[in-house]
Amino acid sequence: MISSLTQITQARLIQLRWLSVLAMLAAALVSPNILGSSMLMPRLLAFATFVAAINLCLQLALLFNRGDDDFPFFSPLIQLLFDLACWASYIYLSGGATNPLISVFLPLAAIGAIVLSRFQAWLLGIAAILAYSFLWRFYQPLAIADAEMATRLHLLGMWLVFVVSAVVLIWFIQKMTQAIQRRDLALAEAREQAIRNDWLISVGALAASAAHELSTPLATMRIIVDEWLEDASLAALQRDDCRLLDTQIETCKRALGQLTLRAGHARGGSGERVMAGPWLSGMLSAWSALNPAASLQLALAPALGQGALPFDVTLERALSNLLDNAVRAGAGRILVKADIRDGTLVIRLDDDGSGISDAALQAYAAGQPSVSPAGMGIGLLLSRTAVERHGGHLELSRLAPVGTRVDIEIPLEMNRENCANES
Repeated sequence: MISSLTQITQARLIQLRWLSVLAMLAAALVSPNILGSSMLMPRLLAFATFVAAINLCLQLALLFNRGDDDFPFFSPLIQLLFDLACWASYIYLSGGATNPLISVFLPLAAIGAIVLSRFQAWLLGIAAILAYSFLWRFYQPLAIADAEMATRLHLLGMWLVFVVSAVVLIWFIQKMTQAIQRRDLALAEAREQAIRNDWLISVGALAASAAHELSTPLATMRIIVDEWLEDASLAALQRDDCRLLDTQIETCKRALGQLTLRAGHARGGSGERVMAGPWLSGMLSAWSALNPAASLQLALAPALGQGALPFDVTLERALSNLLDNAVRAGAGRILVKADIRDGTLVIRLDDDGSGISDAALQAYAAGQPSVSPAGMGIGLLLSRTAVERHGGHLELSRLAPVGTRVDIEIPLEMNRENCANES
């Protein structure tokens, strides 16, 4: 697919040259009606055929050299100078400045002003002026049998050239404008995705820094609690509290260690892959253990054991953020359904919380964080970024009468052996 603006311009100029070839052929075929003689037609047809052969070669070369913007004849300036030289030669053979087709120099100069740099556009314009001036004095004169008919046909030719020039300019400008708009849209989407990725990386770096800073206070707390537990004079009730505190400290240390380990995997790009079923079950079990008050209902299809996805802690955090949002929205029940459809992991989260507002939905669609009771802020955008990094899609919707639905789709690598065994 031709992607760059330079390549699009090259293709448009080659397409435009076919219109020039058709105009040359048409003018050659009607020349006997104007001159009353067919002596001029053979050389004009031969020249138009010559230009068509060169343009065909250029179009074939473009097909086989789409990625080479430095190919000499692909340069927009060279192509427009070639068009100018072709029309100048054609007009030289057919009456010079007296030929109404000489006005075709103007749309060529206008196209050059659109697609060329300032210096190149002026260079093309000066070349057009010099060609017109040359043809004013030097040309092959035409022997016209009926001068009055020739005058009327000359005026008709001027009108036709104007019409064709207007149509060509509008077509070319519209095509180039559409190409520029598509390119700008693609650049904007790429820029937005890069901003989201940078945002995710910065938040991850902040989390890693916080984990490093928390390790020292936790170690200090662990030492103090151990000293209290070794104190024989400590009351039984206080000893139980110290054991509970020691357990909580151990949980925090284990969570920080897991975060550091997974951050190392993510930075190193180990390429490790995990099966979708065990990965999702383990993640949901871990979240449920940290949120015992939440009512989590699971409906995981057996087919989840047939697909693999890259190990990425950001995906786990994405699902955890979504579950946390449901809890903050006051959900008493969270239903998690997961299945594999057409090689894609499909996860649906339904909760009966307060739901998501219209403003939050609009902010999410615009890629902006929002503040709402449901917690639909930066965490939600980070979740979407994590899913989209793996070619997936995350969609939000409201449930009636209350609640929020989150649909997630993540492409998988299917395990063919497991699929064969199931069949």
